[in-house]
Amino acid sequence: MLKKIFKYEWKTILPLLLGVHGVGLIVGIFCRIGINLMGGVGSADESVMSVLLLVAAFMAIGCVMFYTYFYTGYRFYKSVFTQQGYLTNTLPVTSDQLIWGKGLTALIWIVLDFLWALATMLILLATPRDLTEMFQDLPRLFSCLFKPGAPAFGFSWLILLSVVLTPFVMIIQLYVSAAIGNLFTGHKLLATICSYIGINFIQQILGLVMLAFAAPRFASLSYRIEKMENNAYGQYVQISAVDILTPYLVLSLVFSVLCAVGFYILCRYVLDRRLNLE
Repeated sequence: MLKKIFKYEWKTILPLLLGVHGVGLIVGIFCRIGINLMGGVGSADESVMSVLLLVAAFMAIGCVMFYTYFYTGYRFYKSVFTQQGYLTNTLPVTSDQLIWGKGLTALIWIVLDFLWALATMLILLATPRDLTEMFQDLPRLFSCLFKPGAPAFGFSWLILLSVVLTPFVMIIQLYVSAAIGNLFTGHKLLATICSYIGINFIQQILGLVMLAFAAPRFASLSYRIEKMENNAYGQYVQISAVDILTPYLVLSLVFSVLCAVGFYILCRYVLDRRLNLE
C-alpha cells in the first residue's frame, strides 16, 4: 500500500511541479542571454540592467524552491485533513504509510529542486571553461575533504550528514504543522500556518540557547584561528575554525534528530488518535 500511495502522490503533483520548474528554467535561460548581450556581470562594461536580470533570475529560483516546498506540505494537509481526508482515511493504510508515502514524494522533489536550482545557477553564472575546471577539480576536492586523515575529515562528514538530514526535518515539520492545525475546530489552514511559524520560532529560541552554550568557544575565534599556542608540554598546536565549529555542529545534528523524531511521533499520534476532519 505504501507503494500505491507514493505512486498516486507522485503522479498527482508531477505535472504542476514540472511546469513550475520548466518556467523557472526558461526564465534563467532568458536572463543569461540578456546578461550576455549586455556585457555580462563582472565585466568592464557591466550594466545596471544585467545586474537586475541576475537578481530577477535568483528571485525566480527562490520562488520555485519555496513553492515546491510548501506545495508538498499543502498536498499533505489537503489530502489528509480536509474533506479529501474522508476518502484517504477510509483506505486500508496506516498513519506510517501515509506519512512515508507522501513524505518520500516530497523528499524526492526537494532533492530534485536543489539539483535544478544548482543547474540553473550554473547556467546563469558559469562559462563552459568554468564548468570544465569545476568538474576536473571535484574529485580532488572530495579527496581532500573525505580522505581519512584529512584535517577536515570528521567535519566534512558532519556537514554531509546535515545536508542529508535537513530535507527530512523540513518535510516532517510541515506535516506536524498540518497535524497541529487539524486540532483546531475552524480556520485549520490558518492554524497550520501559525503552527509552522510557531515551531520555527521555538526552534530559533532553542538554537540561540545552544549558541549561548557554545559562546565561550566562539568568543576566541577571531584571534585563535591560525594562531600558534604553547601547550603544557612546550609544543605548538594550531587552532582552526573546524576545531571550534565541530562541537556546535554535533549539537545541531543531535537537536535536528530529536526534532525529527518528536515531530514524527506527534504527527503519528494526531493521525491515529486526534484526527478531526472538516
